[in-house]
Amino acid sequence: MPERPSEADRRLKQTIQRRCEADRAILLTAQPFTAKLMMQLRLVAVVDDRLATAGTDGESLFVNAHFMAARSDADRRFILAHEVWHCALGHHRRQLGRELDRWNRACDHEVNALLRNELGHCPEDALYHRRYRGQSAEEIYAELGTNADRPERGRVLDEHQLQDLLSRPGDVQDPDFQPKPVEADAARAWQQRLVATAQQHQRQQGSLPGHIEALVKRLRRATVPWQTVLTRFLQRTQGGTRRWSPPSRRHVHRGLYLPSHRGQSLALAVAIDTSGSCQKRLPTFFAELRALLGAFDRVTLEVLEFDTRVTQRHILHDGQLHLLDRWTSRGGGGSDVRPVFSALAERPPQALVVLTDGMIAAPAKAPAFPVMWCLSPGGRAPVAWGGVPVAGSRHEACGMIGRSSLAVCRLLPPTE
Repeated sequence: MPERPSEADRRLKQTIQRRCEADRAILLTAQPFTAKLMMQLRLVAVVDDRLATAGTDGESLFVNAHFMAARSDADRRFILAHEVWHCALGHHRRQLGRELDRWNRACDHEVNALLRNELGHCPEDALYHRRYRGQSAEEIYAELGTNADRPERGRVLDEHQLQDLLSRPGDVQDPDFQPKPVEADAARAWQQRLVATAQQHQRQQGSLPGHIEALVKRLRRATVPWQTVLTRFLQRTQGGTRRWSPPSRRHVHRGLYLPSHRGQSLALAVAIDTSGSCQKRLPTFFAELRALLGAFDRVTLEVLEFDTRVTQRHILHDGQLHLLDRWTSRGGGGSDVRPVFSALAERPPQALVVLTDGMIAAPAKAPAFPVMWCLSPGGRAPVAWGGVPVAGSRHEACGMIGRSSLAVCRLLPPTE
């Protein structure tokens, strides 16, 4: 039977609770923007073997009193701010089926790089590298996969899935440690809080720090990440074959009970314009694509590179999707996607995704299968096929257009 915190533990909890509240007051003067966001969270010090460090459910910020007691003042304030920015950046929503451990590390790199700039400090044992400054968790995730053999300095200093901790054993369990499931709309609420706090800060104290101003400008746009667009595109492609099997266990830890694709197979083709405008995006794109395809039990992925002809063609199956993380693209000359459609005519895929800037020759008529154009910055869909894409913001998908089997998204990282 688990024990409750001892009297000494309770006294330590009260001490750390007061210190954390004092830290928040100090940050209101030193870093008012982050501190105002922190005011949205309830601070809760606990002594619980299940929570070794710190974590947040988007409503409460839980800290292990023994862990925080061993930290310097600067480390303690950094850790509190770290949890706030996990919420503000919507990391729960952005996981989208990626491998959990690598995603957690990528999120910590994103937050720690931001706070290293914001606070001028980062704990010695935290994940941090200057090469990740200014990069999104999605970009860092892709690099961590590509550079899996590169040693990392530091470790993850917090817990990202608090609901999972409740089922773990622990000799000491604190009744104050009661994290709530993360609601599906929590990330949107935090995005609104971030924008509102920025507006308040600008009215009261003038301009924002440059890196935060760039982040807020991005969030003020009505954006739909291309990963979400592609997920919806694949779901729509499956159409009536979607089966409401028992919930996919890969999403339950996020509080999302999504239908699994058990027993379903997906035949997807990806065409790559090798003229150069999209190539720097390919490592990120393929890492993301691999994660999204993990929702299907059986996958056949046909990858075609093209300039004025198909220059490279490979078919990958379930166990080979890891090769996408290290994909090497070949450069080329002009751009004509029509040979891709000719190559797929004999054995059509369930859907085709085309990475391009849109400055290509394309078929005049729509094929028999759905097509999604992933466009580089400034690109535009080369064809309409029965409907004209409605212009959106730089990240926003134009979506499926009538029955034209056409979808469009902008292939941009979230930090731009």
